[in-house]
Order: sequence, then C-alpha cells, then structure tokens
Amino acid sequence: MPSKKSDRKQEKSQSPSDEGAQTPIEMVQPISENEGRGAFRKLFMKLGEKVGTIKTSEPSADYISRVQEADTYKQVLCQLAESVMHVLQQNPKLVPEAESKMEFECPPSQDPLEQLSLTLASMRDNFSAHKTALEVCIDTCEKLAGLRRAYHKKGRRALHFIRTFINVDYVVLNDERQTLIKRRQQMDFAKHEYLNNPSAQKKESCDRAVAKFNEQSEVVFDALEKLQVKKEKHRLELIKVLEEMRKYHKGAALECSRVSKVKW
Repeated sequence: MPSKKSDRKQEKSQSPSDEGAQTPIEMVQPISENEGRGAFRKLFMKLGEKVGTIKTSEPSADYISRVQEADTYKQVLCQLAESVMHVLQQNPKLVPEAESKMEFECPPSQDPLEQLSLTLASMRDNFSAHKTALEVCIDTCEKLAGLRRAYHKKGRRALHFIRTFINVDYVVLNDERQTLIKRRQQMDFAKHEYLNNPSAQKKESCDRAVAKFNEQSEVVFDALEKLQVKKEKHRLELIKVLEEMRKYHKGAALECSRVSKVKW
C-alpha cells in the first residue's frame, strides 16, 4: 500500500525540464475567474485541449478518491445531524437544515409544556378541591420544560465539531480545492508557454507556477488527512448526544414520578 508521502509525490508536478514528467488530460472543472488574463488563459487552454495542441495535467487517482470520500462523508454527516436534531426536537417545524447554526430550541414560552403549564394555571378555579395536586402538575410542567430547554442546549453543544465540519471545515476544504484547480490551470498554461517558446523569464514563471501548485496540493492533502481525526471526534460527539439523552429522560422520569404520587 503506497505511503502518504508517495501519494503526495503522485499529485505533485515536476517542472518541464524534469525527465519523465507526465501531463495527462485534466478533467477541467469550471472556475469563475475575473475578466482579463485569467479568462483569456482559461479560454486558450480549453481551445487547446479540444484541438489537442495543449497537454494538461490531471489529479492523481489517490487525490480523486480522497476528495470523493470527503464529499460523501459530508453528505452522510448532514443526514446524521438532521436526524439527531429531529430526535432532540420532535417538532419538525423547528428543525433546521444541517448547513446552518443548528438552532432548534423552542421560542420563549412556546414549548408545549410551558403552554400546558399556563393552561393548567388558568383552571385553578375549576379544580379548587384539588389545588395541591394541580399545583404539583403545574410545577412539574415548568420543570419539565426547563429540563427540555437544557437538553436542547446541551444536545446542540454536543454537536459542535459536527456542526463546524459541515459549515466551516468542509467549506474551507472546497475553497482550497477550487484554488488547487486554478493553480493547476495556471501551471499547465505556464508549462505550455515555456515549452513552446523557452526563455529565462518564462522558465522562472513556470517554476513559480509549479511551486504554487505543489504548495497548494500540500494544503489540500493536509486537510484531507485530518478527516480521519475529525471523524473520531464526530463519533465521540454522537456518544455525548446519547448520554445527554439518557440524562434528560432520567430527569424527566423523576419529575413525572411526583405527579404519579399525588392524590386527586
């Protein structure tokens, strides 16, 4: 099995003067560029590829495999996060998409138990003979609502790394991947210009483009290698959510036991 270092070497490019440098056709991904030289370069490279006058590099199989793994994992993690939020907050109208701040707590005074507490309080005159039992029910509803709000807060807090990966880490990774695609296009263009009309200035530009590509390749590979560490953090967060669920239901059961012991 190839090592990480050998994987990186496959993705890194060599300058045109190096022997054995391979430049297979790249699967070009559309990248929005500013008007001017960038747009001209992109058009020039595209036309050159079509007629076969320009050779372009392409990502290594290892690189493609890793970014596909990251894309798939992000989709699965979004599904997991939304499923967890639906368990924590059983009102589907209050559950946001995973690509958000993941805030799913009921608005103030809108928790069903808070509303039940107010309704019971308005019925005190109707149950004057059972005032003590009614007060216990009212107090229990208020405490259950408080427990649930704390449960939602702790549950959301337990999803910190999952939320960060979906809304920050993955976005940053995609930005770095887009930058790598641009660096590859710039490198291929610089190689083409140098190989077709060599000069000291173009050789310097080419070497600089290759160095930038290799540097950006390292950035992306480093981010992809951290994925396994982040997966472990996400696994531990899921366990933390289940632990918060256990604590909440245990506390809720204790509060409800007070009502079951009251005589009406």
